[in-house]
Amino acid sequence: MSALTRLVLVGVAFSLAACGGEPEESETPLEAAELFAAVDPMIGTGGIGFGVGSAYPGPAVPFAMIHPSPDSRSASSPGADFYHCSGYYYDDAFIGGFSLLHFHGTGANDYGVVSFMPTLGMSDQKTTADGYRAGFSHADEHATPGAYRVRLADGIEVEITSSLRAALFRYGFPEGAAPVVLLDLGHGLGGGRTLSGSVTIDPASGELEAAMHSLGAMSSRFGGYEVYARAAFDVAPKAVGVWDDAGRRPGEATVSSLAPEGGATSVGGYLEFPPGTRTVTMRVAVSFVDAAGAEKNLAAEAPGFEFDAMRAAAEAAWRSELGRVEIFGASERDTTLTATALYHALLMPTLMSDVDGRVVAMDGSVTSTARPRYSDFSLWDTYRTLHPWLLLAEDPRNADFAASLVAMGHEGGAVPRWSLAHGDAHSMIGSPGEIVLAESALKGVRFDDEGAAYDVARVAAFEESPGPSGGRGHVADYIAHGYVPADASDGSVSETQEYAVADGALAAWAARLGRDADHQVLAARAKSYAGLFDPELGFFRGKNADGSFTTWVSPTQMSNDYVEGNAWQYLWMAPHDPDGLAEVLGGEEAALARLRGFFDDSMDESPIVGARLYYWQSNEPDIHAPWLFTAWGSRADTARVNDWIVRELYGTGPDGIPGNDDGGTMSAWLLLADAGLYPVAGSDRYLVGAPRFPRMVIHRESGELRIEARPAPAPGLVPGRITLDGRPLEGATVTHGELEGAHQLVFHMIRG
Repeated sequence: MSALTRLVLVGVAFSLAACGGEPEESETPLEAAELFAAVDPMIGTGGIGFGVGSAYPGPAVPFAMIHPSPDSRSASSPGADFYHCSGYYYDDAFIGGFSLLHFHGTGANDYGVVSFMPTLGMSDQKTTADGYRAGFSHADEHATPGAYRVRLADGIEVEITSSLRAALFRYGFPEGAAPVVLLDLGHGLGGGRTLSGSVTIDPASGELEAAMHSLGAMSSRFGGYEVYARAAFDVAPKAVGVWDDAGRRPGEATVSSLAPEGGATSVGGYLEFPPGTRTVTMRVAVSFVDAAGAEKNLAAEAPGFEFDAMRAAAEAAWRSELGRVEIFGASERDTTLTATALYHALLMPTLMSDVDGRVVAMDGSVTSTARPRYSDFSLWDTYRTLHPWLLLAEDPRNADFAASLVAMGHEGGAVPRWSLAHGDAHSMIGSPGEIVLAESALKGVRFDDEGAAYDVARVAAFEESPGPSGGRGHVADYIAHGYVPADASDGSVSETQEYAVADGALAAWAARLGRDADHQVLAARAKSYAGLFDPELGFFRGKNADGSFTTWVSPTQMSNDYVEGNAWQYLWMAPHDPDGLAEVLGGEEAALARLRGFFDDSMDESPIVGARLYYWQSNEPDIHAPWLFTAWGSRADTARVNDWIVRELYGTGPDGIPGNDDGGTMSAWLLLADAGLYPVAGSDRYLVGAPRFPRMVIHRESGELRIEARPAPAPGLVPGRITLDGRPLEGATVTHGELEGAHQLVFHMIRG
């Protein structure tokens, strides 16, 4: 019997004595929720303003290279804006291509390249997106883990499924139609430009090769990347053609084009199939290395046109991944939220290495690696929740993620800040990669050479980056003053706080390795955030190099002192040091009072286009704030606030993610809230709050972790005793080592 459907004979319920006694534990059967069927990839594909989720509905397998998905368009705009960072926006009326590479949940544009589109007949107008776009309705659209289909307004049906590096497209054409499939290498997202492109089609078989150099909004910071594609069709074309900036050339089978200085090029090709052809299946693979890599990837992962077999394999992969977590006693809404969060938390980072192990290094050279290489690490976001969730769940790829960051650090001179393809976009601030590596080491992830990994991780903390990757801004000023001066850098408060978190993580790692000198220096720097607290105002604020504070504006107004936030949101930005933060705020009671007031104001405010003045779930610096209640002795408040967040800010519609999922960050936050465990950033500890379900089981290599609430969570109930394998758990935290192996964590709920 499947682990997802078996009955669990021991459950939890509660009853209250007639005179109002405490809840009593009793036994009732509980059944594990069916998570695969509950996943809805449409969640997060909509939203307004800063509340847009930036999810895409197309199929993928976990942490894949290829992410085929529709790129939608509105009637009035080209779709290259904040609403289309993933290529797709739920409120659009048109699809303007199905491209092969996508981010999940980011608030920045890139990828959306190598775009195929089926159409009826070919014309000069169809060499542009406005010419070949097609309307669609959500009533004719369906997305599940591993598969996607849509019927376009012109009657063409598109089905897609995928593997790690390859995908199958099945096109269904109306009876009597003139079927065409075109490839547009000029297609991109968010102002991305094609610097060069080439297409070669075999007129007899229809086999196709393509290559392009893309300069996206983010990848332009390091010169862009090259991507290669290889495709084949199960129906031979009757005619082929190509186009470039000079126009369409029917009958020609090869084209290459180079953009003018500072510009972009339009280049593409198309295949016309015999009139009346009803179904055409395309198999396609990509590579970031070269054309030979794309050909090898296609031969290894899609050697034939068995669409249903690839879809079944993709679905089996998702059932296996989702089966590593079970929830019991959850509502239908919570089941959908948790299942979809699990799905979204397994989409990024992106696989970069080909089946033969080759990968493009940070300097652009081709190298080989025994381990899979990953990139697209949105680290400023993901260090807070996604990587800690994957570490708690003991995802088998954690060691590969760490090895990828270390390898890119060696190649680029420092651990990347926001790696994209083979480069570092240097997006956002801080040293988040170092936090991920340190926390991985502290939680038992094995490195090929842990000492060498630490050596490359420490670079950013002590010197300017000698290469194109990673590094800290104003590191010399930070070391000299103990903070980043406001007259040296915008966002100085945020930078200082982020560096303090990273230094705390590196200090713990240094202690583990016996690097005592580093430990002492870094541990002291981990408190650097405290030096920017203004006790008269009660907030952290910018300080100039001479020690004077910057001009104060308002705690609810964004200013140059902060990055994507205000003084209220950055008041809590010391996730690595809850005890030290409480001391800065005047002690635990004073800190609790301010935190309660903060959330009272948060619950009362009405956001404007998704932006918030107080707690801002989708903008990461304060997403740990609900768990500070637990750190300061009030698990009941953590449970109360988390309930409000999940109830009000998450949902089962297209706007069901509070904002950009940022590579799975919002989704992982929900999973940690479900478990009642939240990481102390850059450490081996978790804050122990309260779970959201009667039972949650995480199946791990070291043994299953069973998390139970007795009786079931309900309004008015708060955690009383907490036991780990029957032993009372003292204090607010538990270590990763204590949870490693087979354990039962039980929350004994009482009336609050």
